[in-house]
Amino acid sequence: MKYRFFIFINILLFVSCSKAKKENEGKTDIITNDYFSIATNLKTLKKVNKTILSDSLIKIEGSFSQYLVEGYINNIGQRINWWKIVDTKNNNAYNVRLEYRIIDDKEKVNQFIFYNNQRDYKINSKYFTRSQLNNVKNTIRYSFYTPSEYPKKNLLKKFEYFLFIDNKEVNHLDLDCLKQDTHFFVDINVPKYHQKIILKGLFTEVFENNNKPGQNEIYVLDTLKQ
Repeated sequence: MKYRFFIFINILLFVSCSKAKKENEGKTDIITNDYFSIATNLKTLKKVNKTILSDSLIKIEGSFSQYLVEGYINNIGQRINWWKIVDTKNNNAYNVRLEYRIIDDKEKVNQFIFYNNQRDYKINSKYFTRSQLNNVKNTIRYSFYTPSEYPKKNLLKKFEYFLFIDNKEVNHLDLDCLKQDTHFFVDINVPKYHQKIILKGLFTEVFENNNKPGQNEIYVLDTLKQ
């Protein structure tokens, strides 16, 4: 399993891997924005097909090496929303889904999920999920997954969020997350009788790996009720 995963990494990222490791050593986890930048760059894609979906959204389809690449850009060419990179030669190989978000006017890989035809490869992915707690009324749980294949010492794991009801800020909290197995979670109370509730938040993990500092961040923009 690990062998197939690292074959995927080596083929997909051969141009930018060395540069990313050198620049980010001791600062971030195994996977960074640079690792995906070549495969999702329109200038490196072949057989590119663009489909205009709206004034601000364009769907992209193309190929990179042995991979099929699909995703979206906005009207100024920035990568946004969810992309996927799929191996077209090996059905058992690892593929990836990744989310681009515009943060401070820059493209950022906010979430990425490695997977094959059997399951998600959670221990080398970074993403969040939301679930409703059945035994607690008006409470939702956010779970945050970060790369955890190698041992690391967690120094900080928090979720800061703002809650908006009918476009008005009603709550701002900074919560410490709890750890369960290989992920973190936090429970949030949500008001019951409102038409539109929007949550904006940032999960932050600060850690040490071999005495070197590292950090993971996941931005959350979620519509809870409508």
